[in-house]
Amino acid sequence: MGRWGKLAARRHGGAGDERPPTIEEFLDANHQLFTVIGIFGALSVYLIKFQQSAAGTGAATGSVGAILLLFLLTSVVAVRNSYRCTERARQHGAYLLVFGYAVFMYAFVTLVVSVLLVIVGRYAQGAESVLGSSFVYALVFVYVPFIFRADAFREFEGSSLAAAGVRRAPHVGAIALAAWYAIQWRRGTLPVLELDSAAYSIGIVTSLVGNHFVLTAAAFGVLWVGDRVLTAVRGGAESGKEAQ
Repeated sequence: MGRWGKLAARRHGGAGDERPPTIEEFLDANHQLFTVIGIFGALSVYLIKFQQSAAGTGAATGSVGAILLLFLLTSVVAVRNSYRCTERARQHGAYLLVFGYAVFMYAFVTLVVSVLLVIVGRYAQGAESVLGSSFVYALVFVYVPFIFRADAFREFEGSSLAAAGVRRAPHVGAIALAAWYAIQWRRGTLPVLELDSAAYSIGIVTSLVGNHFVLTAAAFGVLWVGDRVLTAVRGGAESGKEAQ
């Protein structure tokens, strides 16, 4: 639990009576956050001036978009923390504290809106590139462990080739997908990748994930049916031997 969590967990009086922190405690608990916001703000100003001095070539557009997004996210965290303290102070009737926290909250809301307008108005392309890359990373980071470590594949503990294939259905799907793209590349029908476009990159990765999922499901279904058929045939053979 971080310092903010410890501060939020302080209690006094009856059970469940969480007192709101004072303004001094609020500042002390969030000073690192405010420092980070200041660093991102100063860095964004420096990069904007650097881009302007570069004769408008747009060389730093991506960097400015990235730092402004970080500035925006940390400011949103500050809004959230201020709102929580405002709500707690209101519940305890500490109206002077409500006013103090409200100043923090709406000041950061104004900052968030201002940064958002700057991003949309001047650095949308750089922000789009960062958000697109972040989406691609998050999608791959979530999908790969999900599909390759799914519990549904671990239920097949048989020693047959079909059971082993069911356990490795994601790998079979990956091999089939790689083989298909290799064939397309050999034929020269593979489209040219445009990695500078965030929307195009998202489409490519989403397509890869979707195709791999479909191939994995197909391999799983075929191998599962094969495993069931082999199990039934073996069971029938063993029953026939026992009957004899």
